[in-house]
Amino acid sequence: MTRPPGADRPLYTRIAASLKGRVLSGALAPGDRLPGEEHLSRSMGVSRSTIRQAIAGLRDAGYVTSRQGSGTFVAAELPIEPLVPRSGPVYTGFLDDLDDEATHVEELHRSQETYPADDAIAAGLRIPSGSPVTRYRAVRVRDGVIYGVASDVVPGAIANGITPDILAASPTIPDAMAAAGHPVTESLQRAEPVLIDGADADDCGVAPGSPGLVLTGVAYDGQHTPLDAYTLTIVAGYGIGLLLTRANRAG
Repeated sequence: MTRPPGADRPLYTRIAASLKGRVLSGALAPGDRLPGEEHLSRSMGVSRSTIRQAIAGLRDAGYVTSRQGSGTFVAAELPIEPLVPRSGPVYTGFLDDLDDEATHVEELHRSQETYPADDAIAAGLRIPSGSPVTRYRAVRVRDGVIYGVASDVVPGAIANGITPDILAASPTIPDAMAAAGHPVTESLQRAEPVLIDGADADDCGVAPGSPGLVLTGVAYDGQHTPLDAYTLTIVAGYGIGLLLTRANRAG
């Protein structure tokens, strides 16, 4: 597994992530022309060859197309659907990478329920409304310290493959999905401040109304098929939350 692009990542990877974030946040819409290599090189303080590497990666992934003599444009159909509504900062990365940033992560007090998908969940997972989905909810712990609450909603067809044995052996639901043959490759999530209240506050051991960070998004497999509509609420002061906040500001 790979971490979100940070200071130890190749420069072109970080540039590609920044441009991809603009696309998936709606700042660059399908059909829009990307700024030219010279402009991007000057504004980002990198060489044109680095910009070319970043754009090549986005082109290979299906986010942009290039036209000889015309420039590079946002693809008409994106591999991953932008989050809607398009408000608040958007972070692009790998769902499991959140756990890579925090080793020794596990889920406690895990619960699950199966119910018909409403219109919003059905749209996010690209399944018919009313289809069965399973919601897993658990307290996230790192090195024995609670840092938040995770909620994962997965299609019934995937949940059916997550047997009790797999679930018991998996530190997180993404791990369980991978063990069941549905590894998460990429995810798109919005990061927004939140006041933690209700059951989340109780489970995290913080006072109701305490500040936190909530990540809401969809995780995809290698074929860009949605696997998981998730929410991760993180208590204030946790390193991952601070990293993501910085990444959003930089994007």
